Amino acid sequence: MIVEIRGAQFANQGAHLMLLGVLERLHARRPDLEVALAPGPNSPYRARALLGTWQKLQLRKGSLDLTRAGYALPRSVDAALARYGMVTEARVDAVLDISGFAYGDRWGGRPLEAVAAELGRFHRYGKRYLFLPQAFGPFTPSRAASRFGAALWQATLVCARDEESLEHLLALPEARGAAISRWPDLTLGVRGDPAAAVRWHVDASCALIIPNVRMLDSGPQAGVWRRDYLQVLLALAAECRRQGLTAKVVNHAGREDAALCAALASDAGGLEVIDEPQPRALKGVIGAAGVVISSRYHGCVSALSQGVACLGTSWSHKYGALFADFGLDSWLARPDVPAAVSTLSALLAQGPRLSPAAMGRRDELVARVERLWDEVFRVLPVEPAA
Repeated sequence: MIVEIRGAQFANQGAHLMLLGVLERLHARRPDLEVALAPGPNSPYRARALLGTWQKLQLRKGSLDLTRAGYALPRSVDAALARYGMVTEARVDAVLDISGFAYGDRWGGRPLEAVAAELGRFHRYGKRYLFLPQAFGPFTPSRAASRFGAALWQATLVCARDEESLEHLLALPEARGAAISRWPDLTLGVRGDPAAAVRWHVDASCALIIPNVRMLDSGPQAGVWRRDYLQVLLALAAECRRQGLTAKVVNHAGREDAALCAALASDAGGLEVIDEPQPRALKGVIGAAGVVISSRYHGCVSALSQGVACLGTSWSHKYGALFADFGLDSWLARPDVPAAVSTLSALLAQGPRLSPAAMGRRDELVARVERLWDEVFRVLPVEPAA
């Protein structure tokens, strides 16, 4: 049986870590499963091939969608494609969608239309489609949003990662009857590699700063952050040094954040930039730090899930929801230099580790992730669809 992991990528370390975590669970509990990954700008052939996965043959480009044609291919063509390690949607028995944040107004109607059509095909052929925990919405009334909402009942699971995403889904009039529920981020329980921290000379005396270009072009406060973002990060780096910490910059998204990381490191007086390509290693680096200042969502998750004090900056509702889950709403910085520095100072005064109450919430979230995996394996088919 072949399961496609949808929305996987290798450039963003959070998405890459989620992919590795899903693969780990599949291999451990269902070694009979084979995995397919689709190509994309951030999912190159070599990276996919190194994981030993099938290569999903995409028959969709822009508004042109020929996916249905894959179901009509002769067995001889299917066999020929298989010899080259390729499969069409027709040979995929289930999808685990880990897109993270791909369905909502920001990304336009095309992704909504495409996944609605796929849900219809999967239902018709008796296949399973599971949206694993991710952010959704908001949805402005439109033909695409209506089609998406109307197709959701055909998904086996629709997992919102936060309360606001859940509300966006439930507000879709057409989504009544869909199996929508809320579950935490899947990477909370994925272990990092602590040996990597030694290699990068990171310990409790270090403050890690993780920038994000999305702070400059996304979200309702993008205009404010665009003006003050770099100045806020520079002031936070200076405050860390004033309190005796060694500040380092972490690139959490490869080429996308490279220029911003370089600019921050240079303007702050030549800080070291940690550019660790392996997501488990990077999580280990984050877990060894004394404090983390992160604008990347999974940078925040990696810190908080390992008990490391974290100051976040937010361009999306998903950040506020994450910190609220830990009872740490006040640990989100505002786009104002004095206010951000004051928040960091208060955070550092509490010590480098999360409080017992916050750690208790962490344990509850990790336990919920385990329950979600039980549900996933309960509903995944044992045999290929007919």
